[in-house]
Amino acid sequence: MTTPERIGRYEILGEYRHQFKPRRTNMKSAAHTSRRNVLKYGALSLAAVLGGVFAGRGSAQPGFGEQPGASAQGTFTLYGRHWHLHSQNRKRGEALAGGDQIATYGELLSGPHGTKVGEFYASGLHLRAPFGPTPFAAANVEVHTFNLVEGTIVGMGTTGAALGQENIYAVVGGTGRYAGARGSYTARQHHQERGGDGTAEFTFTLTG
Repeated sequence: MTTPERIGRYEILGEYRHQFKPRRTNMKSAAHTSRRNVLKYGALSLAAVLGGVFAGRGSAQPGFGEQPGASAQGTFTLYGRHWHLHSQNRKRGEALAGGDQIATYGELLSGPHGTKVGEFYASGLHLRAPFGPTPFAAANVEVHTFNLVEGTIVGMGTTGAALGQENIYAVVGGTGRYAGARGSYTARQHHQERGGDGTAEFTFTLTG
C-alpha cells in the first residue's frame, strides 16, 4: 500500500497527490474584492438616494462619464458625519481671524444613519463679516467638492457665522456622472471643532 504523504493539513495517498492542492488565500485579491464590495454597496445606496433625478435621460442609472444634460432635474439629500473644520495655527474652539484659511472634511451618507456613499472636502477663506451682522454678511467664502462613487459635484458660495445655519450654494459643475451639472443646494454643517455634533445635511436641486 502506498505510504500517505502530508500536504499542508491534508493527508492523501501518494498516488493521488497530483489531484489535490492545498488552498492558499491571496491577500491582495481579498483586499481588492473587499474594496470592490464597498464601492458596490456605496453605488447602490447612492442610486437609491438619487432616485429619478437622472431618469429623464432614458436611464435611471447613467454610466460613468455620461453628462446629465438638460433633462437631469430633481432633488436629493446627502447627510454627513465626522464633520471637522481646521485652520492653520488655530486651536480647537479658538476664534478665527479675518484672512484665515480653513479646511473642512467629512463622510457622506445616504441617510442620517445610512451607508457611506462618498466624502466631502472644502477649502475656504474666513472673512469675519467685514460689514457687520447684516442679512448679506458672510463669514466664509468656500469651495465644496463632493466625491461620490461615479464622479464629483463641485459647489461654491458664502457661509454665515451661526453654527448649523442654513446656507445656499451654487452647483458649478462636476465630473463623471455629474459632468455639466447645474443647480443649487442648501447646507447645514455642525463642525465638531465649533461645538457641533459632527453632522451635516445637503439638499440638492439640479436644474440641468
